[in-house]
Amino acid sequence: MKNKLFLLLIFVSTLCADYYSKAGDQEFEKKNYKRAVDNYKKSQNPDKNYLKLKLVNSYLKLGENFTKIKEYKKALHWLNQAEKLDEGIASMQISEVYEKLANRYARAHNYKEALKFFEKALNVRDKKLQDKIDKIKKLLDHQSKLTEDTRKAVTKDSPSWTHSVGRLIIPTKLQFINEKRYKTKNKKCSATLVNLVPNIDSTVIVTASHCLSKYDKTAGPLKFIIKNRKGNMLYRIANIEFDSKFDIKKMKTTTDFAILSLHEPIKTKDVKAMIVQKKSFGSLQKKALKNFGSLAGFSSDIAKFGQKLTFDPKCRIKPYNTMYGASTCSGFNGASGGPMVLTTTNDDKNFQYYYIGVISHFRNKNYKNIYFAPHHIYYDKLQKIIRDFY
Repeated sequence: MKNKLFLLLIFVSTLCADYYSKAGDQEFEKKNYKRAVDNYKKSQNPDKNYLKLKLVNSYLKLGENFTKIKEYKKALHWLNQAEKLDEGIASMQISEVYEKLANRYARAHNYKEALKFFEKALNVRDKKLQDKIDKIKKLLDHQSKLTEDTRKAVTKDSPSWTHSVGRLIIPTKLQFINEKRYKTKNKKCSATLVNLVPNIDSTVIVTASHCLSKYDKTAGPLKFIIKNRKGNMLYRIANIEFDSKFDIKKMKTTTDFAILSLHEPIKTKDVKAMIVQKKSFGSLQKKALKNFGSLAGFSSDIAKFGQKLTFDPKCRIKPYNTMYGASTCSGFNGASGGPMVLTTTNDDKNFQYYYIGVISHFRNKNYKNIYFAPHHIYYDKLQKIIRDFY
C-alpha cells in the first residue's frame, strides 16, 4: 500500500512539474518572464535538471530586460538569483551591470560609490577595469591631500573678469556601439572670451593648445558654453583659427595656446569679454604699487568635480622662460585653457584687471604651481584674427 501511495505521489508530482513547465514555456514565449519564473519555480524537480535551466534562463532574461531600461539594482537582483542556481553562469552579466552602475555614479561625480562598484566588477571578471579604478583612486587621494586650498566658486559677486570664462567641449572619439548607435567621448577644458577693445560683441576665445591635441573632427564640432549676465547658458560652435601645437618635450621652443572663432558673436550685453593689451605682464607689474595674480577654470578636483567654475583669487606670478610664466596659483585638470589675470592697484580701492595669459600645466603633480603661456607671445596673432572679423 505504501509503495502504491509513493508511486502515486511521484506520478502527481511529475504531472504538476510538466504542467507548470509548459505554463512557464508559454509565458516565456510571450516574454512574460516574471510569470515564467513563477511557473518554473513550481515545476522544479531534483530529477529533472533541465527545469532548473529554464528557471535560470528566465532570471537571466529578467536581468537583461532591467539592464536595458537602466534599472540596475533590479537587474542585479534577478541575475544573482540565476547565479545562486548555477554558479558562474551570470558572472559576466553581473560584472557588466556593476560597471554600468559604477559609470552612472562616476558621471554624477560620486566617486566613492563608483569605486565600490568598479571593484565589484573587477572581482567578477578581469583586469580591464583597473585603469578606471586607478584613476578614481588617484582623484580621491588627491582630494584628501588638498591643504590650504584658496580656490573659490565663482558667484555673481566674484571679480568681473571671472564671468568671461566658459567651458570648451572637445570631441575626442566617436565610439560605435552597433550599426545604428554610437556615443561621443569628450574632453573638457576652459576658455576665455576676449577682445581688443571694450563694448564690442566678441567672436574669439582663447584656450590651451594641448586641450585640442586629441580633437577628432569626425566626432563632432567644438562647443563653447558660457553663462550670460542673467545666469543662462549660451552655446556656440567654435572653429580653430590658430593652434601653437604644444609639445611637452619641447618646452623651451613651443608654447601652449590656441585661438578659436565662434560661429556667432556673443553680445557684450550678455557677456563682457576680457580686453587683451599688448604690454607684457612684467611691464604692467612695474607700473603699479601693488599687484597679484589670479586664475579661473573648471578644475576637476573641487566644486562638484569641475561642474562649477572656480578661481584662485590671489597668488604670485613671475617669468619662467621666454615661452612661459610661472605662478603660485592653484588649479587642476580641466582648468587648462582658462585665463591668468593680473590685478593691479595703487590705493587698495581701485583695481585694474589684465588678461596676461592662458593656463597651461602644473609641474611635479603640484596643483599649487601653475604655468601659463603669456599673452604678449601671441598678441599679434590674436590681433590679426580678431580684426579679420570686423
